[in-house]
Order: sequence, then C-alpha cells, then structure tokens
Amino acid sequence: MMMEFTDPGGAPVLSDTHPNALWLAELYRGGAAIASDLSLSEDERIRRQEERVKEVMERMSSDFVIHTGGVRLAATGGMDFMRRYTKRRASLADANVEPLEFDQILADDHYGIVHGTFRTSRDEWKWTRVGMGAWRFKDGVAVEHWELSDGPTWDKFFLAGDPASFTGSAEEFWTHGV
Repeated sequence: MMMEFTDPGGAPVLSDTHPNALWLAELYRGGAAIASDLSLSEDERIRRQEERVKEVMERMSSDFVIHTGGVRLAATGGMDFMRRYTKRRASLADANVEPLEFDQILADDHYGIVHGTFRTSRDEWKWTRVGMGAWRFKDGVAVEHWELSDGPTWDKFFLAGDPASFTGSAEEFWTHGV
C-alpha cells in the first residue's frame, strides 16, 4: 500500500516511492535479505555484505553525521566515527542490529524515516524492539542519521557486552579498541 503524506496545500511531502525512500528500503531490506539467506556460505554472506556496504556508502556524504542510540552511550560523530562505531557495536553483539520487518519507510527530498522491528543478540540475550531511523538528505545524498530506540535498554545491552567496566565518554566507548 503506497503511503503518502501531504502538506496543508495538498503537495506530497513524504512517500514510499520517493527515490530516497527506495534507497532506504534497499539499505535496510537488502541487508536483512543477505543476513537471513540460509543458502549462502559464511564467506559468500560476508562478500555480499561488503559489496552492499560499498554501494550504500556511495550515497552517503563524506561529511556524514551519525547520532547513535542510547542515553549514556548517545554520541554524535562523522564518517570516521561511524565506521569505528559500527565495528565496535558489532563486536559487542552476536547479531548486530538486524532488521526483522518494516512498517513504513517514507522520504522526500530532505528527510526519511524508517519504522520497523529490529533484533540484537548476544549469547542468550535477544533484544527485539520497535525502533526508528531518521535520515536527512541533501542533493540526493544521505548527510545525517539518528538511531531512535529504547535508550536505557540500548545502554544496558551494549555496556553489558563490554568485558571492562567502562567509565569514559560515549565517544570513547564506541571507538575503544577499533
């Protein structure tokens, strides 16, 4: 079902068919499809994910800014921070932030929103939640992203995965060791 919102004058604002919405859908759904494809060997899964990451990065600004989830672990940083953060986050989980299903993926020329169900796990702890990702675009390129989730549980999950009792800043936590 196509979703479209309009401004008070009736002009379309956000839709699921806008090119930025289609890119977001591929970003989230494409990764989920690779992760859940049981026919792939581990090497093939890694190769496909690496290809996908290269394609995704082509639509992201070199000045890209990410705002991470959490309260205690909420941090903001540029592209170098995002790369280190993504590696660190993956190292603290068996299954990183896996998209399970999507309720809506909407965008226009300036903003996008992804609303869905995500899972993160480590050992016996499986954390499934409804969350959102907000995106900002400029000239067809992603320039900013906000991870919107249950902040206290986000902190609890990732801090519990760290073998040390971390006392530094959120930025130091996410870049520690990577």
